[in-house]
Amino acid sequence: MSLAHRRTKLVLSVIEKLVDAGCAEFRPGDIVSRLREQNQPLGTWEVRGELSNLEAEGILRVNETTGAWSMAPQQSRKVG
Repeated sequence: MSLAHRRTKLVLSVIEKLVDAGCAEFRPGDIVSRLREQNQPLGTWEVRGELSNLEAEGILRVNETTGAWSMAPQQSRKVG
């Protein structure tokens, strides 16, 4: 597994835990904080880049007005 793919999976794992804990919306700082707690720190810009990658895959969406991110509805997610 490439480093980039591992980082994407790591960020997605944190997002899934946030959503499971009841966070409907989140920001890059929420993810950065969780990663620090797990002793796997990433910079805010690295996390922001991964959010964009996950958005391109149809997994996440961003609210352009608030800057908050959320999981995309299941039916809009890309397959493959």
